[in-house]
Amino acid sequence: MRNWIVYFLFCTSLVLGSEIHLKERVEKAKNGDYIVVEAGKTLTLFVLRANTGSSIIFEEISAPLQNLKNRPTSWSDWIKAKAPGHTSWSMTEVDLKNGEILECYSFSRSSWVRLSQQESLFATLLHLPMKPIDPKDQRKIGPPPMDGETDHRKVWVPPLVFEGKKIEDVAFEAFAVRWPEDGTELSGREAILYFDKEKRSHLPFWIQMETAHVTAALRTVDSGKNLASIYRSLPRRVPEFIGSPQYTKNGLKLSLKSPKYYRQFELFAVDVTTRQKQICPITHSLLENNEESLTVEIDRDELDQILQPNHRYNWLIVPTGHSESYTQSNKSFVWTPKTP
Repeated sequence: MRNWIVYFLFCTSLVLGSEIHLKERVEKAKNGDYIVVEAGKTLTLFVLRANTGSSIIFEEISAPLQNLKNRPTSWSDWIKAKAPGHTSWSMTEVDLKNGEILECYSFSRSSWVRLSQQESLFATLLHLPMKPIDPKDQRKIGPPPMDGETDHRKVWVPPLVFEGKKIEDVAFEAFAVRWPEDGTELSGREAILYFDKEKRSHLPFWIQMETAHVTAALRTVDSGKNLASIYRSLPRRVPEFIGSPQYTKNGLKLSLKSPKYYRQFELFAVDVTTRQKQICPITHSLLENNEESLTVEIDRDELDQILQPNHRYNWLIVPTGHSESYTQSNKSFVWTPKTP
């Protein structure tokens, strides 16, 4: 089910014009906007939780239909009751620039989840153009006319339910997007997305996907606004020091593992020689390696000027703007000044 939701979310980021991207649509959505979708035998509640301008955070709760004796009449009450029958409950942050999944935390597992590239369908769709489908080329209701006859069939439109009420006479926009040739089951296949022209929601109400074996649909069965959560925010990991510091010809290197949403840091050396600890800010440079691996480089002259000879220190690193996510090195070190 996650593949469909991440794919669906991604589709929520395209721009009207010759090439449309869901990003502009999602940026207009408000925190608490939600849709409830069915795919296969699973129901999923999908809620926008935060929009920073550079990334979005969404909450996703999934439950097999067999676990729900009756479909909840109030999604707010269902959430307050901790979503009885659910099998998956998570929050995910997605980078709006490149579609990369920055973080995913599973409340049902009480742990962070590392999504594979196959699950990150949003990352692929972010850069795929959506093309408007002319009404004459859209799916029709009923059998096609005989050769030479005029086609008077009505254009098919998906149902639209908003805050529990079915809305009649809804006008939809339909867009086509083609999956890249990537060797997956979706490779080269076409998806059709339907959006409400009145923009009750900026998320698609229906996604039709042709695969090699079956025509699958992600259909919205309810939608609405201002849906609260029992979880205040997406839990964040903290950076980690990896291994021991490495002395170089020009100074010192520290290896760091850090989530990608942290990319600027303040570094300190904490003097633990006495009970009255002194914190010394350290000027440094930062090198990105790959994935979540970073290298912190410190010039030797900088250390000689700031650190006291033969004093014992710990390293302390704080992501800029996230003082709650600091981390300290496990082992202390004694500073030895360079010899003349």
